[in-house]
Amino acid sequence: MPDADEIDMTIRSNDVAVIGMSGRFPGAPDVDTFWSRLLAGDELLTTYTDDELVAAGVPERVLRDPHYVRRSADLPDAFDFDHEFFGYTRREAKLMDPQQRIMLEVASELLDTIGYSGGADGQAVGVFAGAAMNTYLTNVVARSCDLLTYDGIGLMVANDKDYLTTRISYKLGLKGPSVAVQTACSTSLVAVHVAAQSLIAGECDIALAGGVSVIANPYPGYVYGEGMMFSPDGRCRPFDADAAGTTFGDGVGLVALKRLAEAIEDGDRVLAVLKGSAINNDGADKIGYAAPSVEGQRAVISEAHAVAEVDSDTITYVEAHGTATALGDPIEFTALSEAFVDGGARPGQCALGSVKANVGHLAAAAGITGFIKTVLALRHREIPGHPTFTRPNPQIELAGSPFHINALPRAWQPGPTPRRAAVSSFAIGGTNAHVVLEEAPPLPARPTPDAGPRLLAVSAKSDRALRELAGRLADVLAGPDAPDLLDAAYTLRAGRRGFAHRGTVVADDHATAVAGLRAIAAGAAAASTAEAAPAVSFLFGEVPVEDFRVLAERVPAVADIVRRSVDSALIHAQSPPAAQVTAALALATLWAESGARPDAVGGAGAGEVLAACYSGVLDENEALALLSWRAGLLDGPPEVRPRVPRVPILSAVVGGELPEARALDPLHWTRDVWEGGRSAEAFGCRTADGATVVVIGTPAEPLPGAFDPDDDPASSPVARLLHDAARLWTAGVPVDWSDWSGQEHRRVPLPAHPLYRSRLRLDEPDPAPLAAPAGPPRGEELKRLLAKLWTEVLRTEVDRYDRSVFDIDDDPMLAVRLARRIGTELGVPLPTIDLLKNPTIDRLAAHLARVG
Repeated sequence: MPDADEIDMTIRSNDVAVIGMSGRFPGAPDVDTFWSRLLAGDELLTTYTDDELVAAGVPERVLRDPHYVRRSADLPDAFDFDHEFFGYTRREAKLMDPQQRIMLEVASELLDTIGYSGGADGQAVGVFAGAAMNTYLTNVVARSCDLLTYDGIGLMVANDKDYLTTRISYKLGLKGPSVAVQTACSTSLVAVHVAAQSLIAGECDIALAGGVSVIANPYPGYVYGEGMMFSPDGRCRPFDADAAGTTFGDGVGLVALKRLAEAIEDGDRVLAVLKGSAINNDGADKIGYAAPSVEGQRAVISEAHAVAEVDSDTITYVEAHGTATALGDPIEFTALSEAFVDGGARPGQCALGSVKANVGHLAAAAGITGFIKTVLALRHREIPGHPTFTRPNPQIELAGSPFHINALPRAWQPGPTPRRAAVSSFAIGGTNAHVVLEEAPPLPARPTPDAGPRLLAVSAKSDRALRELAGRLADVLAGPDAPDLLDAAYTLRAGRRGFAHRGTVVADDHATAVAGLRAIAAGAAAASTAEAAPAVSFLFGEVPVEDFRVLAERVPAVADIVRRSVDSALIHAQSPPAAQVTAALALATLWAESGARPDAVGGAGAGEVLAACYSGVLDENEALALLSWRAGLLDGPPEVRPRVPRVPILSAVVGGELPEARALDPLHWTRDVWEGGRSAEAFGCRTADGATVVVIGTPAEPLPGAFDPDDDPASSPVARLLHDAARLWTAGVPVDWSDWSGQEHRRVPLPAHPLYRSRLRLDEPDPAPLAAPAGPPRGEELKRLLAKLWTEVLRTEVDRYDRSVFDIDDDPMLAVRLARRIGTELGVPLPTIDLLKNPTIDRLAAHLARVG
């Protein structure tokens, strides 16, 4: 049989790529571990000892009950959360449904992994997801909720399913559709369908889809009762003769989807292709509301195959809903068999499985868990075994049907069409979903990336996280499947958010990159903290002609700027002055277009002339004439007609910003400019205020300190350019070099930002607070306290007492919250109107002093 590389894998306009997956499952904290345990045939539920159950608070009467099932499909860290990373106080996080907290973390990790957490290149990212019933609210928070009060509204927003997806969109800055999807057990696979339809309709460019389930019961396990849908022994055996029910558990899964053609064009990693999907409802034609329907399930399966434009006989694996209930399994098997036979399926052609045999029923996360398992199987070309299967349920006719069930993993053999699979998810209430997946097409060939230095940029929210992330990246780049440095560098810069703590490595090869990253991880390499973007000044000097020639040859972005931005007559002029003007303008334009836009420009002598040309005071021909005259190539001073500068000029003649009147005086440019000697003074006022300097060429009067360009004689011009970019970026300048190479790059999976999670449950106490100071605070002490409270509530560092609350955040609900927090801390009521009338710390402190 031909393999995928030899099969026609036509791309249709409504094909959707799976470009990333993230999840946490019982016994598997991530997708890679999940796959390993599936292949091992593990049941991932936990069986508890009596000692563990006693420690977990199981009542003695429950422990003695012979029907008590000591197994559960738990996430051991379901109540852990990195509240600081997402800007929540501990109190806010404790009030929030853990399902929403976990889904937020997983969404952040997924965007990091696929390389779209850094703004997504202007692409609209949608979120489609749902959650199981919020048992944390009922069992832990356990309070009434009056929606006509401030506290009631806060409790609703922290716990209602309506806010699951919009919280993600808000916290991660995602501007596509944000839709909570709720259809009970089929929620997350329906979310995949809705997300795909949104992509096909053009409503978004990337869609996150999935679901989450966390059961906040007082203790693990459950008491089995006759007639329940639960398993009497805590094991789920879909389609098996011993099937006796299901067991519910915790889990979360989220996938990233994108239109296939665009995913390939953009260099995304394609894990599988969603060929088509369908959803429907059983309606009233069944024995009861909670019962499944053969007709409804058969219809949704057939419709999905028709939408995917595939024949059933080309599908060789089905990930079934498979609840192992007496009614559910026979109905599902009948519906599948009828739909597949109608589609031309042959006896025994298709493997049948259900991930519930491994993890139990994950409720709102069940469908996405099966979807992720199936994508992994397609990617690895292996079908995991069905761990609880021994012999078929006598209520299903497996022999002679299109299906077989493999108890052990087996290789997924190629066929005349690409490997294809289907996933089903059904629900109480009758909303059915079925999707068709196909293995990913082979990546299109690309030219071998040119050799040369790459700039790897790493940032994190703390120094600890920066070191840990650098170490994880070093491990990936040192591994046998390490991505190309070109792709890793591109993903880190174009695909990641820029946090305050930053480190960089410029490397020509993997070994050098790994060594540099390990140095950051060990704290042996310098790392910077960039709280805000500094102002930028350009310092012009002479650019070595040979260096610029190398840059124009090796950095296509430079050559492109020369072609489109520099006067053609200047380019073709053969004189050294013409080369200087061309080089200086091209490099200045490169920096400005890459995000380092100058607030001022300057230089000394020829450098000031070049700065004036960039600023628009002189045109290119006037600058060329001045430099040519100074070089003795013209007999007399040229005539110039200066214009008002577009950017302030820092003059080495006046030792500061050049006054407009002097900039417009021709004599300054033909006579005075050559007498400058005060560059350090001219730039000093800017650098003293925190501005950083981009050095273009070799200045006549170099500035002292860190603003000198990299002068390692062994460094290539390209490496020196990248070192300059690294210095600017670590200082906080939003410079983006990711497209300088002009080479075809791909986004590659790299480790996500570390999370430092702590257990947060409302019914568990925090560490003891610090003792309160004696008496109410006054004066500077009061202002410091107010600044602390503003920082905590507004989630922005407040280090000035004259900043207005309106300048920090104009959300009126935050003003209400801040007023309440201040009143609680001081022990006196603070009406919100008083805060709004006194919106700075200085004014509010004075007001509080007046009212006592």
